[in-house]
Amino acid sequence: MQLGSIISRIRGDSKTVGLDIGHRLVKVAVVGHKQGSNRTLLALEHDVIPDGVIVDNEIRNVPVLIDKVQSVLYKAMPGGISGDFVISVNWTSGVLCDRIMVKPVPKVPESELILQAAMGRSPFDDSGNVLDYSILGRRDEGIEAMIVAAKKDGLTPWINIFQALNLRLFAIDVDAFVLSNAYFASKQRSPDMEEDDEAVLLLNLGYKKSYAAFLRNERFNSGRSIIDGSVQELQEQLSQSLGVSIDQCGELLMGTENRSGLDASKIKSAMEGVFEGVATKVDTALRYFSSSDNYRKPSKIIIAGGGSNIVNLIPFLADRLSMEAVRLNPFKSVHIDKKRFFGMNFDTEAGIYTVALGLALRRF
Repeated sequence: MQLGSIISRIRGDSKTVGLDIGHRLVKVAVVGHKQGSNRTLLALEHDVIPDGVIVDNEIRNVPVLIDKVQSVLYKAMPGGISGDFVISVNWTSGVLCDRIMVKPVPKVPESELILQAAMGRSPFDDSGNVLDYSILGRRDEGIEAMIVAAKKDGLTPWINIFQALNLRLFAIDVDAFVLSNAYFASKQRSPDMEEDDEAVLLLNLGYKKSYAAFLRNERFNSGRSIIDGSVQELQEQLSQSLGVSIDQCGELLMGTENRSGLDASKIKSAMEGVFEGVATKVDTALRYFSSSDNYRKPSKIIIAGGGSNIVNLIPFLADRLSMEAVRLNPFKSVHIDKKRFFGMNFDTEAGIYTVALGLALRRF
């Protein structure tokens, strides 16, 4: 660690670099943390990952990925790459998580008790897993913890990438957890407010994968995949309905341009048909959550990911499901120097940078 970094640490200052690597984009957010003051947004950068470099979370072209990540980091930090690095690589579908209750044992560390309990549960007992946990709370009946497992074989190639980039990782996080943290950080809460007992649905519509994460009592509760609900799949569905190219359908969904030559009423009808498919899957997820957890229906839907920018989707879901639906805006959590980010539309950029910024909000 350089002298300047040591002095900053002594002063209570630090910098976290959130690195989100998806199937289509690599995104970086840098946040500065100062003792006793608001977090400050320092940098945002992203670049497109060529097709075939990452397929189903598997790295197929290591040199190209290294070059892309390095290029984005240099753009974000031209004065030198430094900070506490936290990463997410869309592992939601490949990570197991569950809540457990562990009874304290005198003179036995909590960490040992929790990991022993995790290794006694299938499928967490698989020797090929890497285990971690987070303590949710302490009650009379014991310690409540969230346990997480990921396959070593899946982690190793990614860790090798960051070793090749000479980056020291402080944490590897799961995007569903990151989005949960970003949502709670974006809520305007005062120190004297009591714990929020609401349940909300966080709907992440990514380019190739989508999922619903349920948050309860300001904690991640559970999650499930939304099949055929990714941005790419919605483009394909619209393409089949309208008989135009997938690229044109992408433009129609995002409201950028209508080059299809089709009547506006036909486009509107086709898009509402696609939206209805999303709403039906979300409604099924809502019903499953309410019945399995014996809990009331979530109070609102928070929509994240590139799909949050699809024109008219948010009001459609609000009307169809009879509940409040809003876009997740993590930029509420940080101080922004408008001169540094002149001309940036943060409402639009929220769909791109939510995970990267959620990672960078963490402080070590």
